[in-house]
Amino acid sequence: MIRLIVLDLDQTVMGSDLTISPRVKTAIRQAQARGIVLTLATGREAQLAARFARELSITAPIICAQGGCIYDPQTNQVLHEVRLPRAVLPVVIASATRHGWNIHFETADRLYFPPESRHPEAIFELLRYSNWARVGDLLQDMPEEPHKFIVTLDRLEDRERVLREMRESLGGQVTAVPSHPHLIEGVPAGVNKAHGLAWLGRHLGIGREEALAIGDSESDIPMLEWAGIGVAMGNSSPAVKAVADWVAPTLAEDGAAVAIEKFAHRRE
Repeated sequence: MIRLIVLDLDQTVMGSDLTISPRVKTAIRQAQARGIVLTLATGREAQLAARFARELSITAPIICAQGGCIYDPQTNQVLHEVRLPRAVLPVVIASATRHGWNIHFETADRLYFPPESRHPEAIFELLRYSNWARVGDLLQDMPEEPHKFIVTLDRLEDRERVLREMRESLGGQVTAVPSHPHLIEGVPAGVNKAHGLAWLGRHLGIGREEALAIGDSESDIPMLEWAGIGVAMGNSSPAVKAVADWVAPTLAEDGAAVAIEKFAHRRE
């Protein structure tokens, strides 16, 4: 029996226009009416993810920063978090300078960009609801350790090269996670969406066999494997589809709603 549904946000619940379709909203409301707990698992920062949680009437804690932050949108409190160690930040910044990465850092409520960068305008469009700022010195001007950093790719064909550079430069200190065609994220070693989902399951008293997880990107693979039922969106990469128990229709076809209707609305 499904007691918990975990939804990725970007390219699962919403596209680049950041709007959620009426059918997805209806499927979520119907699942909630059946007593099923709904939550989000996203790479987005907590404050922005909470905005979409409120739009979907989600009251359970949400999984943010690729599993590195569990945030309660009801109380505006961080319940659990893992941050990048301060000692690794100079290594990350030096590697970004050496390799020419477009880099920024993320905390629960703010994104920090260097004073100058080559980030494409499309990225700022994706971040239009985020609280972000450029700072003069990423080491000195961030008031707290970030949950992660993000490298924005100039070209899709740069992906494998940048992944290799990140892994060679940062070793086991950071895990490199492709999360979007133009984004690769650096999270603390051992952190992923399954890490966050396992913590939340214990917090709620819900077992993994009672969880339905729906996602589209490589960053969703750990939670699809962890959940009792893992669903890949039809717009997912082959690697994501390969680990899924079922492949839903695409985002444009309201695949998340179809998956909820199929697995959560059925009679046991």
